[in-house]
Amino acid sequence: MLGEASLFSAVRRILLYQAMTVAAISVVAFLLSGLADAQSVLAGGLAGFLPNVFFATKFGRHDPKKPAQEVVRAFYVGEALKLVLTGALFVLIFQIPGISFMPLFIGFVSVIMVFWFALLLRG
Repeated sequence: MLGEASLFSAVRRILLYQAMTVAAISVVAFLLSGLADAQSVLAGGLAGFLPNVFFATKFGRHDPKKPAQEVVRAFYVGEALKLVLTGALFVLIFQIPGISFMPLFIGFVSVIMVFWFALLLRG
């Protein structure tokens, strides 16, 4: 149980870092390039962040009574749903008039990189 609490704490911490990253790079984009680019960065960041929140809340808790096979299956279903949600968010974002593609992808990649840096720093 201690390991599970520690793991979920780490997931919450990563989500917090991702949210802080989205906010910070949106502010930087606003200061450097204006509102339109800041909105694009924010949209890209949210396209990376929101599916992670969905995955963490829906599939992030481990029930010790479940067999490992069910846990792995739930993980794969959750990951697939996360990818579908990410794609759907991008489809919606691309409908926004005046969206700037480079800031959008900078926001998205920045959020994804937080997760990878967390893994590198932890391991």
